[in-house]
Amino acid sequence: MKNKFFKKVSLGIILILVLGILSAGCAPTAPPIIIPPATCTLTVYSQNYWCYGYVWINGASTGQWIDFNGSAIVQGLTAGTVAYVQIVDNSGNYSHQEIKVLQSGNNIVIFTYW
Repeated sequence: MKNKFFKKVSLGIILILVLGILSAGCAPTAPPIIIPPATCTLTVYSQNYWCYGYVWINGASTGQWIDFNGSAIVQGLTAGTVAYVQIVDNSGNYSHQEIKVLQSGNNIVIFTYW
C-alpha cells in the first residue's frame, strides 16, 4: 500500500515539474525600453555682407531670416543627425553648404563667405 502511495505522489510531483517547465516560457515579457531621440538647437551666424536670407536645413526652409552680422536659432532638431545648412536670398540664390553633425544642446554654424 505504501508503494502505491509513493508512486502516486512521485507521479504527481513529476507531473507538476513537467507542467511548470512547459509553462515557464509562457510568461509575458516586458516591453522594450524606447529612448526618444534627444532634441537640439542650431544657431546660424552670418559674418559676410552677402550672407543674408532664409536659413535652409536639409533642403527645406526653416522660416528663419538672417541678416548680415545676424543670427537665427532653429529649434527642435534631432541630435545625432547631419544638418546641411544653406542661406537662400530673396532671389533664390543659394549659399554654399555648411555641414554639421548635430549634438545635444546648442550647435553653431558660422557663414563667413557666400
